[in-house]
Amino acid sequence: MGESLIIDAFMHMQVPLMIVGPDGVIHHCNQASSRLFGYEDNTLNYLSVFDVLSVKTMSELSAYIEPPAYSAVITDLPGINQSGTPIPLLIQLTAWTDTNGDRQHALAMRDIAEDVKAARLSREELKRAHNAINGARIGVFEYDCETGKLSVSDMWRELMELDGSETQPLMEEWRSRVHPHDAETVTNLLQDCLNGESERVSCEYRTRSKDGKKWRWVSADMAVSKRDAEGKVVQATGAMSDITERKKIELAYHRIAKQFRSSFENATIGKAVVGLEGEFLQVNTALCEILGYTEEELFKTNFQTLTHPDDLVKDLEQFKRLKAGETSSYQTEKRYLRSNGAVMWGLVSVGMVVDSNGKPDHFISQIVDVTEQRRLDELKDQFVATVSHELRTPLTSLLGSLSLLSSTDAFSLPDSARKLIGIAQKNGSRLESLVNDILDFEKFSARQMRYSLSDHPISNLIEDAISLNRPYAQKFGVQFETRIVDKELKGLVDPKRFQQVMSNLLSNAAKFANDGSVIDVTLEKADDDIKVSVTNYGSGISKEFRKQIFKPFSQDLPTNNQERGGTGLGLSITKKIIEQTGGAIDFDSEENGKTTFWFTVPISKVSA
Repeated sequence: MGESLIIDAFMHMQVPLMIVGPDGVIHHCNQASSRLFGYEDNTLNYLSVFDVLSVKTMSELSAYIEPPAYSAVITDLPGINQSGTPIPLLIQLTAWTDTNGDRQHALAMRDIAEDVKAARLSREELKRAHNAINGARIGVFEYDCETGKLSVSDMWRELMELDGSETQPLMEEWRSRVHPHDAETVTNLLQDCLNGESERVSCEYRTRSKDGKKWRWVSADMAVSKRDAEGKVVQATGAMSDITERKKIELAYHRIAKQFRSSFENATIGKAVVGLEGEFLQVNTALCEILGYTEEELFKTNFQTLTHPDDLVKDLEQFKRLKAGETSSYQTEKRYLRSNGAVMWGLVSVGMVVDSNGKPDHFISQIVDVTEQRRLDELKDQFVATVSHELRTPLTSLLGSLSLLSSTDAFSLPDSARKLIGIAQKNGSRLESLVNDILDFEKFSARQMRYSLSDHPISNLIEDAISLNRPYAQKFGVQFETRIVDKELKGLVDPKRFQQVMSNLLSNAAKFANDGSVIDVTLEKADDDIKVSVTNYGSGISKEFRKQIFKPFSQDLPTNNQERGGTGLGLSITKKIIEQTGGAIDFDSEENGKTTFWFTVPISKVSA
């Protein structure tokens, strides 16, 4: 491609371009270059390139190109406008030797001040700017409409993987490499420009690599650069760049967006995108169905209007905290007013989405209809309360009568009768324990249990619990041992409920310990709490049971035939007592059968 052809092509480009001689004098520049550096049109010609770039010699400029390369992308060479202010630039520097043997340089430049500013605002934008700078390569081409000849720059050849020795017709080569799905669109756009119907066209399309193994995305811009006396287009000039990486990112984003839309629209639970003032921005079909509104009707209202008045204040408080950034999400159960006036209970999960500046942009809400579940829970609670209370009174009378009957000497009962009375007493006691546990569990679950918290020496409470449970442990052939680090430690507890916790843990440890083994009870200080641990050696806790061990009515299958008993509510009640009085509870179970249940209680200020 001749020098005059390159110059003519560059002069019509919208990209700031200039050609610099071996002495640093600017021989040619276009209007975009003048505007870039704040000069009037053509006044840059014959000035020194050192007046507009932060280099002192041509050797320093040429050093950016590392042999055998003939071009380089420069990102660390700022420009200087007419007022002396630096300009961050992205420069495509190309060097060649003209027919006189002089070293010439062509510079294609872009002001990247906005890119740099955007990069500071966002890490993601920084990455995109970095990729754009490193990948900025421009291939220049010119098409002669009269001869049909395509003249191209060396960079264009590099993008098309063609070296200078190849003599095949470039237009045919280019056409053969365009993806079949893109060929018609690209050809029509370029033809519009060549026919004079459009002064400038832009398109993105795929080209096949020279070895035919992969496809690359390119972006091409072409503009009319010359017309004849009758206004007919005789020459068009353009530029091409590789945008494969950007396209990959775009396609990935499109796939993610498509997947999100699909999961949003086809979800079986209600989903909504909510604005900062509570308005619905987007809703799915499931939400419309459970609330009984059409999509258009929901867009005309907001979540405040659909929330039951009795639940609105609490909901708005959580929404306000979320909007203020005090929390990133919240979950709650509240009532909604359906279109037919019915009340629907919904389990609502709300999460905040922030913009690139970290400020709230919108909210994502998920709503599950739990009306039926709430109704069943209420029925269950009513049933449990009714049955338990109806059982307690007659059961107390029965146990009292059996106790009186078994202890009296007024009647001489045969052994078989006394044996039956003993069995009745035993089973009656188990039934009474179950009823009491169910009533306690009901109160704990509804948070209706009242606590009387005060400072108490924990070591004394532990000793009392061990004394009370020692006879029970002896039935299983085990004994308790204590390890108390500090007997003066005082905790904030309800003594009655503390004893209930200890009895549950000690009796469980005894039931599942090996015969003749020792159960260790430890008391120690742990940061701002007091930690109590109960350790036994037995069959351990199966992996399958560990996730449900604190759930109500959960019991692990016995590993032997020894009678264990129990209601399956003890650990669940224990967990509720500990957590509702400010502590935490958990367990560790090892393969060798060592199992430790531990819990914490708040340490009193006296101990602290």
